[in-house]
Amino acid sequence: MQKKAKATLRTASAKGTHREIGIRIGEQCRDIARRMDRRLRNEARGLIGRSPSEDIARARKVLPATRRFAPGYVEELEGYAEGAGLSFDRIFVMMCVLDWEAKGCTDIAVSERWTKDDCVYAAHNEDVEPCNLDDIVMARIDPDDEPGYIGMSYGGIMPTVAINAAGISITGNALEPNDLRPGIPKMIVVREIMRAEGLHDALKLSMPRGRGHSFNNIVCDSNGEIYSMEGSATTFDAIYAEEGYLVHTNHYLSPRMWKFEADMHSRFSSIMRYNRAKKLFRQEVGEVDVSTFMRVLSDHVGYPESICRHPDPKLSESEQTMTIFSSVFDLTNKAIWVCPGNPCTGTYERHDL
Repeated sequence: MQKKAKATLRTASAKGTHREIGIRIGEQCRDIARRMDRRLRNEARGLIGRSPSEDIARARKVLPATRRFAPGYVEELEGYAEGAGLSFDRIFVMMCVLDWEAKGCTDIAVSERWTKDDCVYAAHNEDVEPCNLDDIVMARIDPDDEPGYIGMSYGGIMPTVAINAAGISITGNALEPNDLRPGIPKMIVVREIMRAEGLHDALKLSMPRGRGHSFNNIVCDSNGEIYSMEGSATTFDAIYAEEGYLVHTNHYLSPRMWKFEADMHSRFSSIMRYNRAKKLFRQEVGEVDVSTFMRVLSDHVGYPESICRHPDPKLSESEQTMTIFSSVFDLTNKAIWVCPGNPCTGTYERHDL
């Protein structure tokens, strides 16, 4: 395996009203926002043959429902557009285009029952196209009217994993349901979970009516309550960690959801990573600590489609997948360990909320 240069972690922070937060993050991440916009424009033209105006027209159709569900976050996006010097239409198109993309990710969560230090943990490898490595930002967001949070995000404004001051974490992974429809983008849902002040609110926010797609949203709280919310556009199942821990990758585990799997023949990497991660994790149950996740998330069985994923030279550039960051949340102490890039060659650093 070829060693890569060590990746660096970009950070951004903001507090105030939702609009003020958006403006400040947009100013801090203007270069990323513009790069993401250029890339999405080029992909729409080259891969899909769709014009920017067509993307905007499609996005505007789901904006009213999105604004009803997440008015504060839409204000953040409006401020972000202003700070980045882009139109709001282009920023909202990003939310909608990212909504349809699905690559990978491996997740593990465990209650204090099985940890050496009596802490609750949630861990995540983010597996997407390698070009996204430079788009990732660790953001500290502190709204006036909601719990503050710290998390990894695209462009500083689109969280993918995070933990808030109320002790709620959101991690999860991409699914490919066969009932996609125009609706609230799944990226919006991740941000909304961070405004929850308790588990009940977080679960409700993880599966809004009128969504057009869904991640498998893994919602945990500092009491050790762990739920894998397996969703599609039209329904969901809530998988509770009855044994005190769970593992998830990129295929449906609930029998109720199997009929929503778009193409199981594309899920071999997911199946392999799921079983490998579960096997490795079970070996340390009862003695789990932060280092457990660092070992499991760096595993290379099945390389390059392993838990720690690497680009496959046999695939085209648009088909490539790699782990662009690895993270471990300590919900008990409200901290996150983050390794930018592949965890097999990088270093985890601790950041506290």
